[in-house]
Amino acid sequence: MEKFSFRRVAVPLLCFAFLFVGCVKKKETTSATPTPAPSSSNAGPTPAPAITGKVTPAVVSQDENSFSRYLHFPKDPAEAQRNSVVQFYCDLTEEGVVEATYGLVGQDEAFKAAVQTALDWGRFTPATLDGKPIRIYLGGTVIFTHDEKGAPVIAVSLATHDRERVGKLVNYIQPQLIGGLRHEVAKIIRQIPHNFPVAGIAQAVVEVDDKGVLKSTKVIGESPKGSGLGDLLDAAIKGAQYTHAYDNGKAVGGAVDVVADFSKL
Repeated sequence: MEKFSFRRVAVPLLCFAFLFVGCVKKKETTSATPTPAPSSSNAGPTPAPAITGKVTPAVVSQDENSFSRYLHFPKDPAEAQRNSVVQFYCDLTEEGVVEATYGLVGQDEAFKAAVQTALDWGRFTPATLDGKPIRIYLGGTVIFTHDEKGAPVIAVSLATHDRERVGKLVNYIQPQLIGGLRHEVAKIIRQIPHNFPVAGIAQAVVEVDDKGVLKSTKVIGESPKGSGLGDLLDAAIKGAQYTHAYDNGKAVGGAVDVVADFSKL
């Protein structure tokens, strides 16, 4: 089976629709008490300055422990004949190991399970700052398709938000959140009372320029609705630092989807 990190061919996104409610299974909370946002006297962190040192993004490695080498089509013959697309959102450690998976988005549970297995066992080449490995929040898309002869093909794009680039499988890496999502959320949680839900999800979009400087954030949704988790996530991502996007190795601006499963934070 052919596996690679990107391929210069146009691959349709197979009618895949990104839906907030499909990020992770909705969890019931034990309390309907909304999460308090940081108080107006301390309304979240000051926006972090852009990274001044040399930074490299996390990428899909080519070694024997690579995430890509653990990807496979479902074993069921009927399922293996289908095409599918799965997006994933996770924190990576300094070793390139997946510390937590915050969301898997796709229409087929068998393919989502295949991606989760690869995340559990495989590794990425870690991001670095001034040559030292660092933690990172990473989003990506796995495309399961077949070539003209019907042979299975798996492609990985380290992008989720720019679906045109994902569909064409161009050499593009979207921005990545430096330090990992768990670290940034923990800083905000320390500023608020302790009666916040232990389960729930929120989603936002972050846009940065070609130096990684934050341009805008937008909360897309939260579950449970009215829980305040969207405000909490927004405060966290506004205080974070980011890599810029890479288009054929060139620094460019870009956007990244941030999905937070608070039961794992």
